[in-house]
Amino acid sequence: MTTPRKPKRNRGGGKLDAERAKVGVDTSDKGAPSGIHALDPEEGELFHHDPADISPNPMNRRLGLRNMDEMVASVQRQGVHTPGAVMHTNLFMEMYPDWADQVPHPERTYILGPGHRRREAALAAGKPMLVILRDKWAKERTVEENLISENNDRDDLSPLEQALQLDLLRRRGMTGEQIAERSGYGSRGTVTRFLNLLALPEEIREAVHEGRVSAKAGYTLSTIKDDRESNQSEAAHGLQLKAFGWMLDEGLSAEAAKNRLKMAAAVSPAGNTQKGSSSPDDGKPDSGSDSEADVSRGKHEPSTGNGKPGNPAPKAGAPIPHQTAGSNGQDGGSETSNEVDPQDGAEERDRRLAAEESAEQRDFACRLVLTEERYANAGDVDVALVNAVLNPGEWKQAAARAHKWLSDLGKGPKVGRASAYFAAVAGGNDANLKRRAAFAIALAANEVRASQLDHEWDDRDRAHVQFLITSKVAYQPTEYEQELLGLASQEAK
Repeated sequence: MTTPRKPKRNRGGGKLDAERAKVGVDTSDKGAPSGIHALDPEEGELFHHDPADISPNPMNRRLGLRNMDEMVASVQRQGVHTPGAVMHTNLFMEMYPDWADQVPHPERTYILGPGHRRREAALAAGKPMLVILRDKWAKERTVEENLISENNDRDDLSPLEQALQLDLLRRRGMTGEQIAERSGYGSRGTVTRFLNLLALPEEIREAVHEGRVSAKAGYTLSTIKDDRESNQSEAAHGLQLKAFGWMLDEGLSAEAAKNRLKMAAAVSPAGNTQKGSSSPDDGKPDSGSDSEADVSRGKHEPSTGNGKPGNPAPKAGAPIPHQTAGSNGQDGGSETSNEVDPQDGAEERDRRLAAEESAEQRDFACRLVLTEERYANAGDVDVALVNAVLNPGEWKQAAARAHKWLSDLGKGPKVGRASAYFAAVAGGNDANLKRRAAFAIALAANEVRASQLDHEWDDRDRAHVQFLITSKVAYQPTEYEQELLGLASQEAK
């Protein structure tokens, strides 16, 4: 008896069934496992296989199979046209011993690479699955990279699922640069932003996965750290959940919620600012130098930052010394000398310190307001702009302060001088930036005025603080400011 001729291989062409027919191999049962045939598939070969003989892969990081009804209906109509990738299960387990005990069906002939949704749809539709043999992935231990590469071409993976897949490479000891190169994610920074999502508490991870929170916002929350520079401790998770609660309850952006935490951390229980801790956050990734206060793990706790004052508040009706802008009127900052004439006495010194600390805290609150895309309603903007326009003498210091705020926040052109900066903004086409810049000047005019030394507050100053209190940053006035606003005396009554 003459031995049947071995068919010619047609790699990747999907013609194996016709070649088998030429030599008498039965191909009538498309769903039968190919491994029982006389001719096993070769590397890179397309063939049909029973999806029930293909095991899911434990490396698959999908948290769920979405939109399956539509896919099942499609497979019922026309079968599986886009092939999944498979490896021999025994080979995969040999090359990946750390994963061997997690393979759900080690007795099956093949194990999947990409293609879990297609396999489930084929099972539900009662159809064979078109697959391509990729034993080479197992032999070269590149299964993780190929899973990421294949799934990265699809838009149905959530940011958290992408992070979980990138974590497969991190678990192999790869650096961020290596992961970026092997996965096709472009840069170490992109990889870091995804992987940081895995450090978040479960409640926030779930919100990112479900699309209720963007990946960018999730990353911003993940950069909130405890006082030991950890973003994964219980204390860090408490801070992250607190910020997340503000986002849900008050509509704050992640950046503004993080900044509010920093402002609260910069204020001692006595309502005094800790020097050097009130620098603004520009929304860029943490450099690892931020230190947040340790708080309990409650997500909706209000931020207070105020307790009993460490320094006595000024007496009602007393002159109100405030902090001035820089001596040259150009820096717009809130720093000034703490030197006080000894003849002023302890009471005057305490009032000056309370004024300086309150001005520094308000300055930071103004920065937070400007981080918001909807920083104020039309009425508040109009009132602030009218005050600034009607007091042209305030322009120079207000423009310098506003320029510093906007530059520190990364808003607008990179121009060194305030006058040149606002000229560039006015000459540009960004209407939103123009509105923000105009409002920043008006806000700065109010703040510079309220922080002037020996300036006695009037309705305009009180309205300025009330605006900060009722804005999205929900500014918490110091006890010194409560006294000026008349709040302390009302509570006493």
